[in-house]
Order: sequence, then C-alpha cells, then structure tokens
Amino acid sequence: MRPTFRRSFLAALVTCVSAYGSASNSTDDPILTEAVNTFECQCGFSEFLTIPHVNITAREEAVKCSSYKLIDARGTSEPQGVSMMFYPMIRNILANISDGVSLPVEYPAGPDQNTTTGEVFVLDIIKEGVEHCPNQNYALFGYSQGASLILKVLNQLNHRSLSRVQSVILFGNPYRVPGKLSSVNETGQRDFNASVGMFAESAIAAGGNATIPQLSKEMDRSGITLDYCLAGDGVCSYNSACPCQIPASHLSYGLVDTVQSTAFEHVVSQLGSHQIPVILKA
Repeated sequence: MRPTFRRSFLAALVTCVSAYGSASNSTDDPILTEAVNTFECQCGFSEFLTIPHVNITAREEAVKCSSYKLIDARGTSEPQGVSMMFYPMIRNILANISDGVSLPVEYPAGPDQNTTTGEVFVLDIIKEGVEHCPNQNYALFGYSQGASLILKVLNQLNHRSLSRVQSVILFGNPYRVPGKLSSVNETGQRDFNASVGMFAESAIAAGGNATIPQLSKEMDRSGITLDYCLAGDGVCSYNSACPCQIPASHLSYGLVDTVQSTAFEHVVSQLGSHQIPVILKA
C-alpha cells in the first residue's frame, strides 16, 4: 500500500470512527451499539508510524535561544523527527506566533519503552535554557510512549524550570487514569471516561510495586495540560475485548481536525500571553 493511499484510508477511517463513536453515546439499540463497539476495535496499520519523519526547524537553529521551544516526543517505532501526530499543529503554531522553534526529542522510541535518554534530553534543554535564555518558554508534547516520557520529565523539573513550561499536550497516553481535570476528548472537552490506559491497567494489576507516571495535582489543575484520548483508542482507554495491538484510533491524532485545532488554540493561548503574536488565520 502506497503512503498516499494509506493516509487517505486512515483519514476516512477516523471520520467513520468519530461518527460511529458519537452515535454509540446517543442510542440504546443493542445491535447498533454492538456494531459501533466492533468498529471502534478495528486495528490500525502499524507501518503507518514508520513513514520517514522530518524536522521543521533545523537542529542547529532549534537549540539556540528563542522566545519559545516546541518540544515533541514521538511514539513507539516512529522515526526520529517531529511526530506525525503533532506535525500539523506545530507548523500552525510556528506560523502564528513569532520567534519560536520546533525541537523533537532525541531518543530511541523503541519497543522496550525505555525513555531515559529522552528524559535527559528534555531536562538538559530546559536546564540550559533557564540558565542561558532568560526569556525562553516551552510547550511540551508527547504521543503514546512520548506521553510517558513527558510525564516523567514533568515530575523531575524543579520549580524554576517548571515555571517556564506554558503548555503540555498529550495524545494517546498509556498511563491515563480517570478523574483528571486535564483529561479531554477529541473536541477538547472534559472527558469523564472511567477507563484507564493500557500501562496504567497493567501497573494496577501488578500491585503496589508498580509506578504510574502522573501529573502532579498542581499541574493537573493548572489548566496548562490537555490529555487527549480518542474514542476507541485502547492505548489510553484500555479495552480487554479488543485484540488489536494498535487500534486505528491510536494512529489518528494527527488526522482529526478537532484534536489539532483545539490543541493549537490551547498552546497559542498559553504561549500568546508571553509572546508577540503574528495575525494569521489558524
């Protein structure tokens, strides 16, 4: 399957998942409900993630002082570069707020889920910025394994560094738990879903010795973070009845307009009060 056709197919699939997902919340018809749940469990084409990625800002420019840095952590198996899930949003932010750069996290993003080198990368970038770039702020983005990475980074930042983080966006967070003010659905509205993420489910089942990376209570209540989970994404909303290794919805964040637009608006509103905006259509 050629990449262009693959993207078109997934875009159509996202539209269908969204439409059927909305219907499942508004009907008591058991036949329709079963069809909806079955459709939402459709498996994604994992090779979609391996399409070559690119940087938006040249690395030599991205590491210099700027007004703000957009740091994104890609998901498992995504090649080095800007995550496909954040690419449209990042391009739009850079076009609408001046003097910013994009800097993808450099780490393996391997199947072993080891995020240590990526955590060090982000911590070092922010530490150096605090020391040498006094007016530089940050927006942190994490998809799937990258969401785990960003959660771990936030729990290691000191108060001075954390004060520079103006926005956090998570997509498909495998450690998502219910009851968080920061949890939102595909339209950016508060998500009251009681299910938990795939890794959170495993950690809970393992008992008290397992750790579940989480936002601090202060960060969760600050309004800085939006933690998105699409309907049918079994990574951030675990469903034991779904056999898919990667549900189609988990691959769809970069294709869903409401996700990209509401996340964009949130980042711009958070960074905009600290930056000089350029008046362009979002």
